[in-house]
Amino acid sequence: MGKKSLKRTADTLTEKTAEELPTAAAATTTATTKKTKKAKSSSATTTTSTPAKSEEKNQDDLLSTKVPFVKKSQVERAIKALIDYSNKSVEKNVDEGELFADQIGSNERFLNLVISLKRIVPRPKHKPIKITLSNPLYDPRVSPVCLIVKDPQREYKDLLEEKNIQFISKVVGITKLKGKHSSYEARRLLLSNHALFLADERVISVLPGLLGAKFFKTNKLPIPVDVTHPETLKAELEKTIGNTTLRISSGNCLTIKFADLSRHSADQIQSNIVDVLGQLGKKIPLGGWNNIQAVHIKTGTSTSLPIWLAPLDDSENGRFNIAPTQDELARIQAAQERTEARKEKKKAKISSKLNKIVPA
Repeated sequence: MGKKSLKRTADTLTEKTAEELPTAAAATTTATTKKTKKAKSSSATTTTSTPAKSEEKNQDDLLSTKVPFVKKSQVERAIKALIDYSNKSVEKNVDEGELFADQIGSNERFLNLVISLKRIVPRPKHKPIKITLSNPLYDPRVSPVCLIVKDPQREYKDLLEEKNIQFISKVVGITKLKGKHSSYEARRLLLSNHALFLADERVISVLPGLLGAKFFKTNKLPIPVDVTHPETLKAELEKTIGNTTLRISSGNCLTIKFADLSRHSADQIQSNIVDVLGQLGKKIPLGGWNNIQAVHIKTGTSTSLPIWLAPLDDSENGRFNIAPTQDELARIQAAQERTEARKEKKKAKISSKLNKIVPA
């Protein structure tokens, strides 16, 4: 599937999502509707049999109870289109004499969930938010993992050996990062030699300045991990490697890497989509799902394919239903209280002046 075919698929999926995708409210009331229909008389059941079958079909097409307003058929079609596109892109590069190099792999291997927001996030959050996946993005046996730690570096190397943790390929301390890996070429090699970077939570705030812009561009910024508890260190590292991350940037578009086309089947990709969508309600700022306008999936070079679009109305999760957040409500209330306080102060001042002019 070439870029033109993928673009046509994107247009078709956009039309289908705009026309057919049910709202959250409609999806969650389907079961109630079916119960009501069963309670009707036999004659009424006969006359309404076609809509009932249609509702059952729609219910079967819902992706999961975690995300009851995303259609399974929509997701499956988008996944198939991107798998076909990725395979064709890789074949083309190989035919042209290029191997499946890092630049091709990073662009075509990974699938990203692109989330468009209704409201712009005012301030970015530098600490990434962890999202659990059923099928991990990385396999440490084939994807080297680097752990950045607080000094002394040797202490953590010995700890990994003591706990028989063999899935960490390299341990780098802050001093080594400032010295041995301070040059551009050294950082580039460190970046290209590792698929994933983990970092001690206590040093995560100083890393952006030490690692440089290349880590930002390749989306390989380290994921924070707690290394202060030796007894649970192995489980903590395994859990973090199995997660993906959501980084809250300033703007109205967020990206989550959620699947590897070279390792995951279509069913595993769909399972990871369900995992991510099911956790978005608590992760997205300014209202959770109510602040999401659209959800697309794409590779690094492909067209974005829609799997959900907010209904063009003010219903639940509708594009024009933008409820204020708790912080906004608190600011509004505080502003109202300040206004009332100023009014009362002004009234008291006027009353005091009147009492001086006209004694009681």
